[in-house]
Amino acid sequence: MKKIISFSGMICYLYDVRLSIDEFKNSINETVINKDIIDDKIENRVQIFRLEYIGNFLKIFFSDGSSMPRSPKVYDKETRELENNPRNKNQIEPKEYFALIDFNTSFLWLSNTSKKTSLVNYFKRYFSNSELKLKDIYNEQEFINTLEMLDGIKISVVPNLLFVSTNTLSKALSDEMYPASKAELSLTYNKIGVLEKIKDKILNIFKNKDSFESITISGRDKKGLEILFNNNSFSRKISVESEVDDDGMFCPGDVFEKLIDKITKEMK
Repeated sequence: MKKIISFSGMICYLYDVRLSIDEFKNSINETVINKDIIDDKIENRVQIFRLEYIGNFLKIFFSDGSSMPRSPKVYDKETRELENNPRNKNQIEPKEYFALIDFNTSFLWLSNTSKKTSLVNYFKRYFSNSELKLKDIYNEQEFINTLEMLDGIKISVVPNLLFVSTNTLSKALSDEMYPASKAELSLTYNKIGVLEKIKDKILNIFKNKDSFESITISGRDKKGLEILFNNNSFSRKISVESEVDDDGMFCPGDVFEKLIDKITKEMK
């Protein structure tokens, strides 16, 4: 069976310059490569990292999880009954994540951007007196100028007069939504070119972004490569279809092989 897994790409800096694989290998060497590095110093939580160099890439397979909260019951689909949870209170079932550093471009590709702080903190243990920083690929104007095809826009907001003041929705539609505590507008486009009118609308959303609870804008550049704005962060996006095992877990080797292959082709 196969599933889609998506990665967000950000530029990574060390000592305020782009990454060097030689510098990484000096600090992250064979003493930790291809070994499970376990950090369980935080109460009820564990983080596990496994790193491997391949060519000019660094593969990072990591997971984390917490023993709490723990449901006392689990549902058995075969018996259709609730049963006692077999997991002990001191056992943890970590969730898996993937990251890849491309030293050719200094890009960090991450399968879940909410984990970027955990990843940066992990690397800081190897680089004393320094800062590893992740930076956006674009600013607002660069993003608009780069956007050639629009895939979708999604915004959420408390549905009051903000809809009117930001010119996002009509007053009539705003009035209809007013009793709701939260409203979400999701627009999907089918290979629509980004005309000046659309650019003006996106620029207007950026100008009023503090009024929204969340914003997602996805599209493609001239080469057809995916670009993404998601909650104040600009990134590239790559999706691959990869094998999963009988437990529904991705096969790390296949994920990294597909990702490296796609990055190599897209960056040509």
